[in-house]
Amino acid sequence: MIWRRRRGPRSGEIERDEPGAVDPERVVRAAPGIGALFDGVREDGSHIFLDLGTATEPHLRLYSGYARQIRFAGLLPNPPHGEGLERVLDDMPPNREEPYDMIVAWDILDRLIPEERPILMERLAQLTSPGARLYTVVRASGKATLLPTRFVLMDLERVAHEVVGPPEPAGHELLPAEVERVLAPFRVSHAFTLRAGMREYVAVKQVRGMSKGL
Repeated sequence: MIWRRRRGPRSGEIERDEPGAVDPERVVRAAPGIGALFDGVREDGSHIFLDLGTATEPHLRLYSGYARQIRFAGLLPNPPHGEGLERVLDDMPPNREEPYDMIVAWDILDRLIPEERPILMERLAQLTSPGARLYTVVRASGKATLLPTRFVLMDLERVAHEVVGPPEPAGHELLPAEVERVLAPFRVSHAFTLRAGMREYVAVKQVRGMSKGL
């Protein structure tokens, strides 16, 4: 699902469908990683966003101040696997004229099996421009189960967590060194450990001579 700014006299509007119903049971938590993702980003409608989750009105409102194009991939909160994942990724061909420069990946790394993570990251590398920013969050509690969660941005410092299904078996915990390896060619620039048992990461797609900071 893609939103583009309309041209002409109503250029400030965004084309969109109405979002689906939201589970009323939610917990709102601090999200310093989201703040780091947007730190220094121009609020001029020039950026191209890819959100791997589903479309929501709060996300659309927040992104639209920064973006001229927004795509929601719909991979989360219940991602496809195997051939299903590959089909979704095939539906997002690279666009050299307008590559994405802002990626919001949520907890996709926790939701995929290890063999699928390189497939995802290879496609994200193809879809993005040098210097593109990526945000992701991973489980840091070591628990044996994982709750399927929809993340809803409330503002640049807070995210609502909405449980959308029963607990599922969790794979092994992704430790920081492994996250850095999996995210290549994006390099982690900021990392935050949250009290809720999660870690947020902001990473930047590297080009030769680029420094680690944003």
